[in-house]
Amino acid sequence: MKAAKNELRMNNPERIAILETTILNINATLLDLRQDMKRGFDRVDTKFDALEKKMDNKLDVLENKMDSKFDALETKVDSKFDTLQNRLWSNFLWLMGMIIGLAELIAHTQHWI
Repeated sequence: MKAAKNELRMNNPERIAILETTILNINATLLDLRQDMKRGFDRVDTKFDALEKKMDNKLDVLENKMDSKFDALETKVDSKFDTLQNRLWSNFLWLMGMIIGLAELIAHTQHWI
């Protein structure tokens, strides 16, 4: 095939100039995209920071509630153990009294005293 007679011919310096212009435009576009992405990531970071702060506050409130519930439970269990310990001491003293009373009764019936 022969080239058409009306076809525009460009010499190498003109082609290089067009390529350089195209590369500069592509580079500028890429830089703009990079800056836009950086701004977008900065916005996402600020939103994540706000979300993290909000979650930390809610977790602190939840932790305080759990601490108060555990403290109340600990107080309740301690009072139950104190009641149980008092009852055990009372039963022990009654048992010792009965043993001593029974020993005294046996000693009296056997005329040891």
